[in-house]
Amino acid sequence: MAGNVSEWVNDWYDDTYFSSSRPENPAGPPSGRYRVLRGGSWYGHSGNVKTAYRYWYEPAVSSARLGLRCSRSP
Repeated sequence: MAGNVSEWVNDWYDDTYFSSSRPENPAGPPSGRYRVLRGGSWYGHSGNVKTAYRYWYEPAVSSARLGLRCSRSP
């Protein structure tokens, strides 16, 4: 998961959301300006190439270092 592209996730970003959300698997705020990205890409700093790395971007941004994963049940 790390090193290919930073992955778009379904959560909206909010600086203070986790201080007031439930402690286990919070879904994120219902709306916002920025979407969350997880993991690091081939273009990022080596300290950010890990699955736990989390940051945000405007959802309209397009780049070769941002993407998503497609999966299906076996």
